[in-house]
Amino acid sequence: MKRFIAINSIKIAENRQRKEFNQAELNELQESIQNNGLIHAPVLRIEGDHYYLVAGERRLRAIKDLYELGGTFSYDNEEVIPGLVPYTFLGDLSPLEAAEVELEENIRRSDLTWVERAAAVAKLMEFRTMQAGAAGVAPPTVADISEEVRGSRAGSNQDNTRKELILSRHLNDPDISAAKSVKEAFTILKRKEVAERNQALAVSVGATFTHNVHKVFNADSFDWLVNAPAETFDIILTDPPYGMNADAFGNSGKAGEYTEHAYNDSADFALECYMLLAKEGYRVTKENAHLYAFCDIDLFPTIKSIFTNEGWRVFRTPLVWFKPTAFRAPWPEQGPQRKYEIIFYAVKGDRKVNKLFGDVLTYPTDDNLGHQAQKPVALLIDLLSRSYRPGDKVLDPFCGSGSIFPAGHELKCEVTGIEVNSQHYGLALQRIQSLETEPTLKGLL
Repeated sequence: MKRFIAINSIKIAENRQRKEFNQAELNELQESIQNNGLIHAPVLRIEGDHYYLVAGERRLRAIKDLYELGGTFSYDNEEVIPGLVPYTFLGDLSPLEAAEVELEENIRRSDLTWVERAAAVAKLMEFRTMQAGAAGVAPPTVADISEEVRGSRAGSNQDNTRKELILSRHLNDPDISAAKSVKEAFTILKRKEVAERNQALAVSVGATFTHNVHKVFNADSFDWLVNAPAETFDIILTDPPYGMNADAFGNSGKAGEYTEHAYNDSADFALECYMLLAKEGYRVTKENAHLYAFCDIDLFPTIKSIFTNEGWRVFRTPLVWFKPTAFRAPWPEQGPQRKYEIIFYAVKGDRKVNKLFGDVLTYPTDDNLGHQAQKPVALLIDLLSRSYRPGDKVLDPFCGSGSIFPAGHELKCEVTGIEVNSQHYGLALQRIQSLETEPTLKGLL
């Protein structure tokens, strides 16, 4: 039974109206309806005295445009009276047809949460795939579904549809379903997947991982680095001389500590160290690598330029290590106490971080083992955890007392350290020998 209704009497619920339509595609649909007739009538439902559109908004718009241009069309081989449109009642459809149009109606709603929309898009994909299998045709693509739900298969529309389909498989994860948007949920999902991969990798690496994988060399970094094999290391984390003449500061530590600087800390020597690190560090790191190097604020702009010239992509501002327990006062009678140090960060290639940590790191100092510039292990774990994968090779060409070894061991990374001072080299050896053979991850991801 054919039914017709005045086109202007059909209502479209505000919460299911599609906001954007491709006018060129509407023009093509209008031309097709005029030349070939309308194949499928819009589906309506009754609420009170009104007829509401359930499915077929594009067809309805194309017919309205056609009428405004003075055109006509046929339906089921019958010319339609201008101003009218054929329709089908929702209750007249088969269960499968009704399920299809109800799904379409639901997915058009503008008041859906992103979680509801993702679930609806996934259900639509499942439904269209089932239909394609029954008809013996190729299953729908993400682009097909994007065009159906968003009116376009291009660019961001298809990408958003793809993300919704991916997220729909993880909606039972409370962290993901509690996200405020698709973008936020997808970021959470990616971070969780990285953490899960790293945990799985840590288990596999752990089967053979002991303190014996680490190496420390009592050597001059200038000699060792130029002879080291290329493309070996994933991360460089190191603490070169700052170039602030700290070797003239004297013993400023607590009673009983051996904290005098036993290395050249002139500005010229420091720059030589950073030039070596920039050039040879680039050579000995893999195609995609990260580098963290402590430095003094006065040399930061110069160091940036040096590393950029060697091919590194340098972060514009330094990371800041805040030391709440620091007590040094360069001007004891005028103040203030120095409570922070800075860290230089550079990227080779396109290596991604595991998570977006902040650029201010708050850690107290460790008990000093006999090296004035000793860095706390927790701080180094924090830095490594931004970039590492279990099994990565980490290089510290100025390793001092060897804080890098327990930090790298905690994350199951193979660490190579270079230290020219024999006393500090001995401290680093002791660090390695005291490591546990079965470390546990700190959960920093």
